[in-house]
Amino acid sequence: MTIFIYLLKLNLKLVYFFLKLLPTNKSKIVFISRQSNNISIDFKMIAEKLNKYKVVIISKKIDTGIINYLKYYFNLYKQMYHLATSKVCIIDSYCIPVCILKHKKNLVVIQIWHAMGAIKQFGYQTLSKEAGRNEKISHIMCMHKNYDYVLSGSQSMIEPFSKAFNISSNKIIVNGLPRIDYIINNKKILSKKIKMDYKLLKLKKNILYVPTFRKNESVKINELINNFDFDKFNLIIKLHPSSNVKIKNKNVLTCSGYSSLQLLTIADYVITDYSAISIEAASLDIPIFLYLYDYDQYVDKNGLNIDLFSEFGKYASKDIKPILKSLKKEKYDMSIIYNFKEKYLDPDYGKYTDKLINFIIDKME
Repeated sequence: MTIFIYLLKLNLKLVYFFLKLLPTNKSKIVFISRQSNNISIDFKMIAEKLNKYKVVIISKKIDTGIINYLKYYFNLYKQMYHLATSKVCIIDSYCIPVCILKHKKNLVVIQIWHAMGAIKQFGYQTLSKEAGRNEKISHIMCMHKNYDYVLSGSQSMIEPFSKAFNISSNKIIVNGLPRIDYIINNKKILSKKIKMDYKLLKLKKNILYVPTFRKNESVKINELINNFDFDKFNLIIKLHPSSNVKIKNKNVLTCSGYSSLQLLTIADYVITDYSAISIEAASLDIPIFLYLYDYDQYVDKNGLNIDLFSEFGKYASKDIKPILKSLKKEKYDMSIIYNFKEKYLDPDYGKYTDKLINFIIDKME
């Protein structure tokens, strides 16, 4: 495996050496992601406001299988060409060419990441842990190297991001992601559209369950479904795209035409765990419950940057029954959400995109 990686690096470095001989287009910005084959809402919103520049967006997921690996290998050439000829590069995840290659001095790399905060540990924080990346491979692949700037959704997340990316804190910019502007500014429009498509959502309060992705493990949903009061509430479950769990109960909605982010606009309550969607939900002042059935194992295997029981008090539980009981009988203490929001969200709600655009333009000019 390591021999293959070294050969790949050698091949890419040789090709990139010649690509760097091409002139830099000082008006070009390249966006690169391997999160999905579709362009993220963050990339779309940034690109739309940079229309006076030449914008190139490369969004390509690494799917399994020899054919897909070959397709991604040739996509790396496309990425390298645009890296060699752009003034600014914006990424939202680990990017092979960005991290392993030596770039022109005038290229500015901005890592916006794909989550509003680092509730769970990742990157360099988890190299020695069971759920983390292989330490040897991570170093060979130069994990999270060559970033000029990294976005953090709040002051409170600067230290976790600094550790996760192994980067100096003075390279971290506090700026929320455009997606928060999207849900804040379009809440009424999105809510109306979703409820038109799923008319059941108009009849009862809506509970949105969004668990984090667990590497090599299945999300446990049966306890939630078996104890849920479908007469009083609608239950919407949005699993990670990579999850292999099948939802067989016909009472459960998945709202396949919409993302978990969009579904926040119709959620009366959100149940999650270690996912940063709790920060996104807090931006809309939605009551949040944390179902932490595997808390002890998760802390041991992966690790957390936040004491979730301290942050959410009685609204965090290892058992689903107290959560479902609270949904029925108690009035939610919204001070929990307001405090969480103040701590983990940049206070310029609704203006994150413009702030980021001004920062990017400054680096372009």
